[in-house]
Amino acid sequence: MAIHPFLLKFAGSVTIIGYMKLKKNCLLILQLGILVVSGCAKKTVVSSTNAEYREDLSAVRPRYEYVEPVFDKPETEASPKTITTPKADVDKPLYVNKKLEAALDTISKHNKSVRYINGFRIQIYVGNVRQEADGAKTFIYQTFPDLNPYVSYSQPTYRVKVGDFMYRSDAEHYLDLIREQYASAVILADRVDIKRSLMVNPTAERN
Repeated sequence: MAIHPFLLKFAGSVTIIGYMKLKKNCLLILQLGILVVSGCAKKTVVSSTNAEYREDLSAVRPRYEYVEPVFDKPETEASPKTITTPKADVDKPLYVNKKLEAALDTISKHNKSVRYINGFRIQIYVGNVRQEADGAKTFIYQTFPDLNPYVSYSQPTYRVKVGDFMYRSDAEHYLDLIREQYASAVILADRVDIKRSLMVNPTAERN
């Protein structure tokens, strides 16, 4: 039996249309399936967030060392220090006194051994006549009993010196009085006796 070409064409078009509808329906079903699956996945994620999450992250956690800050303390006023004076040794003053006494004794002995010092005398006569030298000596004994005359002889000259003066000013007091008799009298530096020099009193002679 021969089929009309139109029928064949119509049947082919119907078949194509049906296939397209089927394909379209499959796509719709596929899309719906994707939506359903995605909706389920979201519900699963949401349900998972509600649960308590526990995980040890101490291994990857950064660690920082804590350094306690240091603050400058205000300077406090220094308390006055008590000065402790060392206790004086009780025996020390006695020891010093003993040393002082020993030193004074040494000086005293030395002074006693020293009899002459540098001082001044008045020369009243220089000449070759012994009688005149003796006359000058007698004049001093009679007029100035506190002065000691000294006669020295160096051939052929006699020299008569008077007094033991530690200071030149003391000798000058006597010089004016002696020049009334011996105008050529002069003051000369000489070694004098310490004890005799202490006995000289020029102010008494002036009066």
